[in-house]
Amino acid sequence: MTVPELTQNDVPREFVADHTVERSQRPIADGPNAFKVAIFGANVSTGQGGLTLADNTIKLGNWTEIQKLAQKADKYGVEGFIPIARWTGLSGPERPWGRQFETFTWAAGLAAATENIQIFATCHVPFIHPLMAAKMSATVDHISGGRMGLNAVAGYHQPEYRMFGAEIPGHDERYKLADEWMRIVERLWADEGEQFEFDFDGDYFKLEGAQAFPKPVQAPGPVVMSAGSSPAGQRFAFDHANILFAGIYDVDRAKPAVTQLRKNADEAGREDLALWAGVHIVCKDTEKEALDYVQYVVEEKGDWESAARYKQIIESGDARSINFDEFKDDESVKAFMRAGLVPLVGTPEMIVEGLQKLSDAGISGICTGLVDYNEGLDRLHEQIFPLMRSAGLRA
Repeated sequence: MTVPELTQNDVPREFVADHTVERSQRPIADGPNAFKVAIFGANVSTGQGGLTLADNTIKLGNWTEIQKLAQKADKYGVEGFIPIARWTGLSGPERPWGRQFETFTWAAGLAAATENIQIFATCHVPFIHPLMAAKMSATVDHISGGRMGLNAVAGYHQPEYRMFGAEIPGHDERYKLADEWMRIVERLWADEGEQFEFDFDGDYFKLEGAQAFPKPVQAPGPVVMSAGSSPAGQRFAFDHANILFAGIYDVDRAKPAVTQLRKNADEAGREDLALWAGVHIVCKDTEKEALDYVQYVVEEKGDWESAARYKQIIESGDARSINFDEFKDDESVKAFMRAGLVPLVGTPEMIVEGLQKLSDAGISGICTGLVDYNEGLDRLHEQIFPLMRSAGLRA
């Protein structure tokens, strides 16, 4: 195959891609759909479908598997494709989350293979230098034509800190570091006028002559999301994020928590901050089929050892010497089996009823984990989205 040669004349001299798309006008921020939907976790084995050994989960055996899922989500009008930040599995490489694609290179590959969907990279701020993150984000933004998103997370997984040769700081200190990190990234993304470089002297980072060109396509930079229900996490989101994941664990009790979070955001001058929820959708034609499937995924095929280890790591930072048999009937471990996401289980009508409750509570979007991502995307497109349109949640 002969590749046509590009000449200097093929690119207009006046063309400048930097800051040519307004971030606030991206479909994930200001699209026609009142309630946004993103797919969560399709960069690790089994994905965010839970810590399960069920059939038809993501295997992460080849790139085409993930590329086809992203292209299907793009075709169906899903607003976002968001990875989780994971560097090590819980119980070995052949178990759930045991294989992980790095998220910036994952985003670059999917940015080139899709057309409309917002492709995110999830970044552990303690492990990636802000200059590198700013440069990689701008590169993905150019590859995608202004569809890059950054999910900035402070980290909590002590084994991963140790793998990087670091000890995990205290909770609030992690957010202090993240704040300084994000201020550097934002400045590297911004137009500085005639000043093309700057110095930074902080508690965690010291930079001389810092610069990053080209700038992102989005102005003032890519869409930023974060998670955090603690005061420190909320402050970080109020200062830096466009989307905040609210800490919700039950759709029927979502309203008080979301109302308070909305009040906090508004008082911080962030009336524009979108509040999202992380959910886990299991949709079948009948309620019995859905409940039977959950029984299969959790009770028959659930990786109880990994779920108990995950729970222990989060609660104490030390997953050694656990009697896993003690956890099997513990309902809290089942929450970790689905990675702490809000369960939405039932028929398409029941799923949309739950989404309506979230919307009524003040949530404007979800990122959802799925067990079988391929089937789950088809059900979103063929069964759930039409009902959401009827309910006024989708255009």
